[in-house]
Amino acid sequence: MEFVIFLVFLIAIVTLMSSFKRIDQGSLGLVETLGKYAGTVDAGLHFLIPFVQTIRRVDIREQVVDVPEQQIITKDNVGVTVDGLVYIQINDPKSAIYNINNVYLAVVNLAQTNLRSVLGTMSLDETLSNREMINARLLESLDRETNAWWVKVTRVEIKRLDPPHDIQESMSKQMKAEREKRASILESEGYKQALITRAEGEKQAKILQAESEKESQRLLAEGQAQAEVAIAEARATALQLESQAAQQYFSGQAVAKEQLSVMRDALSGGNTKYVLDTDFLGNLSKFFQK
Repeated sequence: MEFVIFLVFLIAIVTLMSSFKRIDQGSLGLVETLGKYAGTVDAGLHFLIPFVQTIRRVDIREQVVDVPEQQIITKDNVGVTVDGLVYIQINDPKSAIYNINNVYLAVVNLAQTNLRSVLGTMSLDETLSNREMINARLLESLDRETNAWWVKVTRVEIKRLDPPHDIQESMSKQMKAEREKRASILESEGYKQALITRAEGEKQAKILQAESEKESQRLLAEGQAQAEVAIAEARATALQLESQAAQQYFSGQAVAKEQLSVMRDALSGGNTKYVLDTDFLGNLSKFFQK
């Protein structure tokens, strides 16, 4: 009897403990009473009536849904292999759980269907060169179609977009040829630029040399002009000195002649005595020497 009481007590404790459910941060809980929706609870510890109530945890954070690869035929009948990622966030757990059987599977199917619709209207070249545009069109259509489940599609990313193997080889050869062509063009442009740079350098060197010679000639001409001016000034000074000397000479002769004339007149006058200074005699001597 005691064992039965202990067993019942143990079952009661276990049942009571299992009635407490924890909802983690970033999630919400949908409480069901006898299988019917009874309410939504936030993160935390919650008590449920044993055997009567259950709870469903719904992650309301942004989640990544992987879209498996699939073969899609483009407008020009080329098969491409495509897969991607869809980022979703559940805004209303009740609608996302009770309005659709499996919201994640539904998003995957919608993404694959819309991929076929979008890529089927585009050529291979357009699909390879317009990945951002494809992402934008998928985002718009998926977000519109998931509104009924209160699911927000935040981003769509195409991971893989591969053409058939033979086309990839052709594209690789074409890209290699383009790279070699660009390398050849760059090499030619570099050689051309080097020739232009060298020609410009030689041109500048000739210009500098011509300017240097021009400056040297100018300085030489200035030096010659200054020398000629100095010579002319020296000649003018010499002529001026000669003129002054000549004036002094002729002036001295005129004085001597005048003195001689006075003396001759005086000597013709009788026994008068005259005293002659030495300057007069010197001038008189020079006069007769001439």
